[in-house]
Amino acid sequence: MSTVFSHIVQKQFSKQYENVATEALAFILHSNDSARNGMIRLLRGIAPDMPDLHFRTQQTEGSTRPDSTRPDSTRPDMRGDDDENEPRVFIENKFWAGLTDNQPRTYLELLAEYPQTSILLVVVPNEREQTMWLELSRRLKDAGIGISAKKMDTTSGSIVYSVKTKMGPYLALTSWTRLISTLELEVADDPSARSDLLQLKALCEAADSDEFKPISAERVSDQRIPAFILQLTTIVQDSIDSAANEDILKLDGLRASVSSARIGRYVKFRGRRKIGAFWLGIHFSLWKLHGRTPFWLVSSKHQWGLPDVVWPLLKPWAAKEGVFAIFENDELVVAIDLAFGEDKDEVVRRVVDRLNEIAKVLK
Repeated sequence: MSTVFSHIVQKQFSKQYENVATEALAFILHSNDSARNGMIRLLRGIAPDMPDLHFRTQQTEGSTRPDSTRPDSTRPDMRGDDDENEPRVFIENKFWAGLTDNQPRTYLELLAEYPQTSILLVVVPNEREQTMWLELSRRLKDAGIGISAKKMDTTSGSIVYSVKTKMGPYLALTSWTRLISTLELEVADDPSARSDLLQLKALCEAADSDEFKPISAERVSDQRIPAFILQLTTIVQDSIDSAANEDILKLDGLRASVSSARIGRYVKFRGRRKIGAFWLGIHFSLWKLHGRTPFWLVSSKHQWGLPDVVWPLLKPWAAKEGVFAIFENDELVVAIDLAFGEDKDEVVRRVVDRLNEIAKVLK
């Protein structure tokens, strides 16, 4: 589905998808009471005592407490305020951009400065629900933010994940599709609001589309992009070499495998003869589809792998450790997470350690 609105954004403002979608959503919630009530109903599925709210976009937030020493300021995409103009909800809208360093920790800290019930809601494409929630959960753990309650919405299906943090605020996640569907039910008798939601839905579909997007001179001339890819390929090679030197991987008789979709090579785990071969490296298609990391370990029935044997061993370990792994279409893929903010040696060390963990599980 394409509309004039989505066509213009896709051709002229594709780098601003999230900002445009946020402004469109805010306009709909501000101009239509039924849509706003639908959003509040969705939020009450997380926190039943959430009051009526009014919504506004991208306001620079800093601590309003005189005794606060927190220096951060934040810019949530959207906020919902109560009748006292105090923030009760922050909404962070994402398509394929990653989280910033201060997300979600700083947003939760700011909301926690208020005694009332509050929510940080993250909105993502359907395909990003699982990977984004894993990343949010990992960041909560790294920040030492505990969880006091956890649930999945099994009634309306509007909210995919929801947890109450020990700081006070809830952290929840939904998708654009679920959010728009919820609002559509509320505005069924309002042709104008239905048309606005149709425009927003078309924009979301355009943002998810694989259709060719115009190439900008700015992006082509940005030398940081090839520099980053070259940096990643060096990490892949050094990680594989180190894992082979430590007798974790076996490379003998196996070849490199490079295509337009991936850069890497086939490997085997030393001493594990009955689990087949794996492909390891930068997988652009999986990186684009799932986000999280450019590095992936793949076991495929069509490439000398035995995913049916490997999956029962890896599945419980991945769930326990918060590692993203899925098995579908005769292919098992495991995300190899990178260490952020570290020098090259530490990044390589973490990759090798993860491969060693997998080797121990497969033993």
